[in-house]
Amino acid sequence: MLKLLPTLLILSPIACAAAQQVEDSKEQSNASNEKSSATLAEKSTPRDVQVFFKQCYQQVPPVTERSDTELNQIPISIEADTLTGLNGDIIYDGSVNVIQGIKSLNTDRLIYNRNTEQANATGNAHYVDGQITLFADQVDTNLRTEQSSLTRAQYQFHGQGGRGSADKIEGDGKGFYELKSSSYTACPPGDTTWSLDATTLYIDQEEDLGTAYNAVLRVKDFPVFYFPYISYPLSDKRKTGFLFPSYSFSDVNGFSYRQPIYLNLSANQDATITPNYMENRGLLLSAEYRYLFDVGSGTIQAEYLANDKLREDDNGDLLDERYLLHWDHSLKFADDWKFSANYSRVSDDDYFNDITTDYGDRSDNQLLQTASLTYTKKNWNSELEVRDFQVLGSGDTPHIVLPKLAFNVYQPLNFKSLELDVYSEVTRFEHSEDDVYTGTRVHIEPKLSLPLNYNSMFVNTELKYMLSYYQQDLDNADKYDWYDDLDETATRYLPSFKIHSGINLERDFSIFGEQYRQTLVPQMQYLYVPYQDQSGIGTYDTTTLLQDYYGLFRDNTYSGYDRIAEANQITVGLESRFINAQGEERLRFAIGQNYYLSQSRTVLPDDDDDDDGQSVSRSSLISELDVNFDDDYFFHAGINWDSDKNLLHKVNTTIEKRWAHNTYLQLGYRYYKEDEDSEWDEVVNQVGSKLNWSINTQWSTYASYYYNVEFKDSYESIIGLKYQSCCWAIGIAYDEHMLSYYGDQDDYYDDMETERSISINFELMGLGGLGYSDGEDSLFDYGRPFYLK
Repeated sequence: MLKLLPTLLILSPIACAAAQQVEDSKEQSNASNEKSSATLAEKSTPRDVQVFFKQCYQQVPPVTERSDTELNQIPISIEADTLTGLNGDIIYDGSVNVIQGIKSLNTDRLIYNRNTEQANATGNAHYVDGQITLFADQVDTNLRTEQSSLTRAQYQFHGQGGRGSADKIEGDGKGFYELKSSSYTACPPGDTTWSLDATTLYIDQEEDLGTAYNAVLRVKDFPVFYFPYISYPLSDKRKTGFLFPSYSFSDVNGFSYRQPIYLNLSANQDATITPNYMENRGLLLSAEYRYLFDVGSGTIQAEYLANDKLREDDNGDLLDERYLLHWDHSLKFADDWKFSANYSRVSDDDYFNDITTDYGDRSDNQLLQTASLTYTKKNWNSELEVRDFQVLGSGDTPHIVLPKLAFNVYQPLNFKSLELDVYSEVTRFEHSEDDVYTGTRVHIEPKLSLPLNYNSMFVNTELKYMLSYYQQDLDNADKYDWYDDLDETATRYLPSFKIHSGINLERDFSIFGEQYRQTLVPQMQYLYVPYQDQSGIGTYDTTTLLQDYYGLFRDNTYSGYDRIAEANQITVGLESRFINAQGEERLRFAIGQNYYLSQSRTVLPDDDDDDDGQSVSRSSLISELDVNFDDDYFFHAGINWDSDKNLLHKVNTTIEKRWAHNTYLQLGYRYYKEDEDSEWDEVVNQVGSKLNWSINTQWSTYASYYYNVEFKDSYESIIGLKYQSCCWAIGIAYDEHMLSYYGDQDDYYDDMETERSISINFELMGLGGLGYSDGEDSLFDYGRPFYLK
């Protein structure tokens, strides 16, 4: 009789969907718990959503794992008030209780025919197998053919929110089942906020396929959506079909409707086609193709919008077509080889302003287009690379790397810790504009380094010799006046010497009853690079690096190799940390400055003509401070102050009050200005705030506000409210943000655009919904203080 138990697998499609939801929730919860355990500073989580959901299903029995023992090897125990036999029938009457391992069946009457092997359980049949609990008025099964039938059945999955009913369940014993008038919900017992009802549901385990006809989604018994036909896989296998749609509304695009269509092409390929109808703009078609072959894996994305009804070009005409192309590919082969490619391109500068996509946002102004092939061995590696960028908005277009061949070798020498490192590259630079120079650069850089580490101090010494050769094409290169100084061929020989030393000091002390260990690392570095006139060399991939505390100890002020700054300087730095008895860092402080023994005369060609190299005796004073006060208050501050000119180049500060892991208030300020003559669009002066507040386990709110102090307007204003119950969730948000601006300063207030939108999101838990994550979608990412660099 107990062979009927496999028939309960007819509910596996719902079980798989619900199980997947629970597993995802468990993974999120486990990841959160691991992070909480690993990070001692993490606050307790009394308002954790996962805690709330554990309470939702307290009345649901826990999952009991099945034994690996064969079913016919597990003994069966049957108890009943009376036992009779008649014409081959064995009849159990009154409080029938059948137990086999973790499986049990309780019923009023059980009849088993030894000749036909037909078993019938009637009257309050109650079945439990550790995975599911089932109630039915009647269960009929044939142990020989395994054909079965259940009448007026109700089921509850264990350990999760998944339950329902069916008037009739029939199985053919070969993995094919039919459910009549079935119903399913993921809400906990006693709550049926929503349900999915179907007149007929077919389950084919051999094909791993479920098919439902006349399915109706009901909310509070009110029908809200009708599916005349729907099919889905029974397990986590992929299947072609419609995915859940999404809706949005904004004052620019109007009403938008996105309907993803998933295509399961093969075991190693799939695609998603998404028509996106925007009321005021038009129909955007998106296609994403994912693949996994022996020749590599990757993603290809294409988006196309014909005849945009809103966006105009520079001539005032509507754009005929807009598009996005993205390709991401990676391949490892023959153990030592790796190929990677990343290509992104859009049709116009305002694409990310107007269209929401997973492959860029409105803060992007450079799209990378690169491919590289690398070969790596134990002590050496080589790379072949091509690289280009699409620059959005105004600004000079960078040179194209077409191609670069680099070779790097590293070899420890048999003398203490002496190391030899040789880097070399040959790079060809092209350009998309005819009036810009191009060229070929050969650079070779051997380096000897001797790192010496002791218990209380370290001394690192480096000696480099940098040899560079340039062959430059200057025909028709007349875009800027400084091109006249360039040479067709240029050779540069520069040695570099650096010695960096520091002392590691520690002391234990107590304050306010707490034990702490303070580390103090004073360090000093001397760097010498002689001067060489480099005005005959163009700048291909070189720019001034932003300075921070650790950047004070760099070898060069510039990125790339087109400018190697003259240096005869001493760098002095001091870093201290306070660590409590539990190993937590509570305070970190660093301060440093460069002192120039001679003036550096190396400049970029587009620097101020009146600025003949460096004219100061010291660099800006740079300091950073991070504080974690009792895991409640977090503070970060950084400053870059030019004491000679009394000019602040860079300031950033953030303070955060945290009540729980998902409840915090943060205030921040950022300021950056390279020099007194910086252009208007090169100055950052903004104040911002972020709030994420868990009112309780079900209600939460969030807000984000960033204000441009320089122009006295806001970058973005976001406020939202979320509610999440055991079986449904809703979110309401208002978003107002400034779109990227590429125009002139004089036209800023007239041409600057702002988009406003109101969104309402509704999810049914257990029906493709996993609830809402903490925080909001914002142009300005959340950064936890004390961890900022």
